[in-house]
Amino acid sequence: MLEIDGAYKSAGGQILRTALALSSLTQQPFTIQNIRKGREEPGLKEQHLQTVRAATKLCNARIQGDKLYSTELSFTPNKITNTDLEIDIATAGSTALVLQSLLIPGIKHNLNIHITGGGTFNLHAPSLIYIQKILIPLLQKMDYKVFIEVKRHGFYPKGGAEIIIKTRKASLKPMRLDERGGLKNICCYSYASDSLKNRNVAERQSSTAQKILNNNIGVSNKYVQTICPGSGILLAAEFENTFLGYDAVGERNKTAEMVGEEAALGLQKQINSKAVVDGFMSDQILPYLALAKGKSIIKIPELTQHAETNIWLIKQFLNVDFRIKDNVIYVSPG
Repeated sequence: MLEIDGAYKSAGGQILRTALALSSLTQQPFTIQNIRKGREEPGLKEQHLQTVRAATKLCNARIQGDKLYSTELSFTPNKITNTDLEIDIATAGSTALVLQSLLIPGIKHNLNIHITGGGTFNLHAPSLIYIQKILIPLLQKMDYKVFIEVKRHGFYPKGGAEIIIKTRKASLKPMRLDERGGLKNICCYSYASDSLKNRNVAERQSSTAQKILNNNIGVSNKYVQTICPGSGILLAAEFENTFLGYDAVGERNKTAEMVGEEAALGLQKQINSKAVVDGFMSDQILPYLALAKGKSIIKIPELTQHAETNIWLIKQFLNVDFRIKDNVIYVSPG
């Protein structure tokens, strides 16, 4: 049984999510201690607990430690047989982070996932729109198809999202992402609750982003029904060979203009880095590259702690070599 230290490097929930995904896929049991030790509130929060329980259902795992605020967990998977999953998140926890543990085993199984509750735009997490517009198009380049339908968006503090996800099993192709190619377009996806329509929140987010980027970007402003007010924005840059993204979420005492500015400056930084994946994708894409049938290359903005952590963890489950030189990661499965 693998023994994993949750306090390694970034010391966040990513270690648990990647471990659950690769354990379910490879049938390797593991124990983890110091779960989320690097966070203000260590241990399993609601979204992590529901991720653990979804992975448990997926592969009929034997589990110990699956309770709120637990800092230790033992996970012994069996074969993946339950491909229809119902997940209920009682808080505004990130639906995108829950999916990080499920999309990876979805490579080998046709999964049908229904999530109720949770948020679609969250602090310190990719938005669900980022998953749709940045991660999924990159996975399609590897021949892995994922379909997401958002029935209802959710914002902090009440959540209340509803999402349907379908994965279609694939034999992953390796990916060479060392050259971007030319910029094709930049799209802006600005969301706000219906209750904020009279304040033009979605338009104010997008118009601020548009002014800063000084680019004729495509804009989609959407007002959506939610159980509590909120807003968020994603800016997505499509190049000939890749996609870069940056999102921002509304908060109390943060104007719509501030949200749009944060996203625009963030995307500018990603574009100016000359990298071929953005800083958030540089760690998210690594498990897929490690599972591909052949060698992959990605050029990243910088080697983050999150990427270092994922490399360390992936190597515990898979026979794969990572080589890093001048912010280029070379991935060679064994």
